[in-house]
Amino acid sequence: MNARFVARSARLVALSVVAVALVGVPLWMVVVNSFKTQTEAAALDIGLPTQWALVANYVAVFEQSDYLRGLGNSLLITGVSVGALLAIGAPAAWAFARSRSRVMAVLYWTAVVGVLLPLPVVPLVFLMQQVGLQGTQLGLILFTVGARISMVIFLMTGFARGLPRELEEAASMDGASRARTFVSVVLPLMSPVMLTTFVVVTVLVWNDFYGPLFLIANPEHATLPLGLYRLSSGISQATAWNYVFTHVVLVSLPLIAVYAFAQRRIVEGVTAGAIRG
Repeated sequence: MNARFVARSARLVALSVVAVALVGVPLWMVVVNSFKTQTEAAALDIGLPTQWALVANYVAVFEQSDYLRGLGNSLLITGVSVGALLAIGAPAAWAFARSRSRVMAVLYWTAVVGVLLPLPVVPLVFLMQQVGLQGTQLGLILFTVGARISMVIFLMTGFARGLPRELEEAASMDGASRARTFVSVVLPLMSPVMLTTFVVVTVLVWNDFYGPLFLIANPEHATLPLGLYRLSSGISQATAWNYVFTHVVLVSLPLIAVYAFAQRRIVEGVTAGAIRG
């Protein structure tokens, strides 16, 4: 028993060391270098700054990258895109999970083929040009929905297939329509996977760089990742790593807030779903 306990403890310690090395050290490096001057940050080490430039760095990034406007654009693009993905993905996943039709099976595999294939950036950009949406936020939202819908349907359909049919049948016997059954019975049961999908898709859309790069030309519509690219590429001499790391911290703060808000609810939803199952 003692030997097993020691071995288990050793594995946990080893995993903790690996986690700190892979996650903690890079995270610390980003944060601590955002407090340094340009000269010190150029060394790209993990030591504390000898001369603190915290206020100067964050004020400069706010002004030079137009952070607040980029934050508003990112919130708009991410919020509308993720909302549309969940609104489309949830009923589609339920329909695919409950249907036994071969036509629906073919449609399902057609819908999720994007999980395996690389993102067709060039055809999507060309399509946006043809319909006159390139350079608009609406075009970027449609691009994002088209690029991520396969993964959303794939994640939700697998979960929906495991939901008990008895509750849906009981609702049908009580006279509930299909739409009413979905809203009142199925949707609450799908809350765990919807929350998980929300977090995963929010991170992907928030950090997306190639979509805004190809579709957004107006600086007033730039998202935060695009603002970071323009900030770093606009530096004429050596890269100002202190500004780059500062911008990375500012871009990450909203995601940290989302994670802190959703973490407990995801755990509660998964636990509730396991009890119902």
